[in-house]
Amino acid sequence: MKERSLNVEHASVRVGVIGCGKIAQTRHLPELLDNPGAKVAAVCDPDGDRAKTVAESFGVPQAYDSHEPLLASSDIDAVVVCAPNALHAEISLQALRSGKHVLVEKPMAIVRDDCIRMVEAAEQYGLVLAVGHNQRLHPVFRRAKQLIASGRIGAVIQFATQFQHGGPETWSVDGAASWFLQGGSAGFGVIGDLGVHRLDLMRWLLDDEIAELTVYSAHRRPIAGIEDNAAMALRFSGGAIGTIQVGWSNPLQDHRTVIYGERGMLMMGETFDGITLADYGSRKTEQETVALSLRRDGYLCSGVADDFVRSIRTRSAPAVSGREALRTMEALFRALPGP
Repeated sequence: MKERSLNVEHASVRVGVIGCGKIAQTRHLPELLDNPGAKVAAVCDPDGDRAKTVAESFGVPQAYDSHEPLLASSDIDAVVVCAPNALHAEISLQALRSGKHVLVEKPMAIVRDDCIRMVEAAEQYGLVLAVGHNQRLHPVFRRAKQLIASGRIGAVIQFATQFQHGGPETWSVDGAASWFLQGGSAGFGVIGDLGVHRLDLMRWLLDDEIAELTVYSAHRRPIAGIEDNAAMALRFSGGAIGTIQVGWSNPLQDHRTVIYGERGMLMMGETFDGITLADYGSRKTEQETVALSLRRDGYLCSGVADDFVRSIRTRSAPAVSGREALRTMEALFRALPGP
């Protein structure tokens, strides 16, 4: 892969954030501003007033109402793409062709060929392409992966994982008018919002590839092309089987995951920082509390921005590269009806 060095005159990675919605405001901007190796140089949003307000709130020097001038700027080394799903590929490809490293929110794109083009462009230009699958960076899941790899519960036989909340209406800056609820902009519904997270997480936790995937979806909201509840049945190449259930119909939320091994099982998600381990032989159960990484504002640090900046500065692979995310998306595209 070709390498692109940072401008030696600048010690920090100069980042532009494209899209000023909830994920930018509550995750990417605070975490980039906390990172001493990064400088947020610009933001943009089609809603120019929103872009200006966000820039003022976070102390960002430049605000645009279009991503084109941001990508044309020589003062930007990298971008974070927080635009609607249907624009991920277009903007990411423009950014890579402009010589910018890219962190794109999941799903990386809504069409398989676009995912492939993004990966190929990043490799062609020697740039970082990272995808925001933050669950791989969560301390609880990282500890769970260590426990599974150590053989503590034996070979994994089965799993069940939940990821549910009340839907975009409850947290999006646009509420019920959110692009998440517009088929042309979202491309996916809850599968692209929550399902790809769990698909990627289980691939990583089990260190295995998905051999078979069946997706069942439901449409409680009367919106064409937007599934708001889904259940997935999976078989991995190594033999583990399991289910993933995701939904936008549970305002109380549910984040539980249970992994059953030959010798024991582990459970996560009943508390924010806990893992429960059960040993079949001794019939004993133990609780483990995992230390979390908090931001200056007291909220959990996702680690995504830090990983992206580290990857650029050290010229190393991000936690979830475009090519790695492509493997998750290809499994999903194989299971879904074609366009």
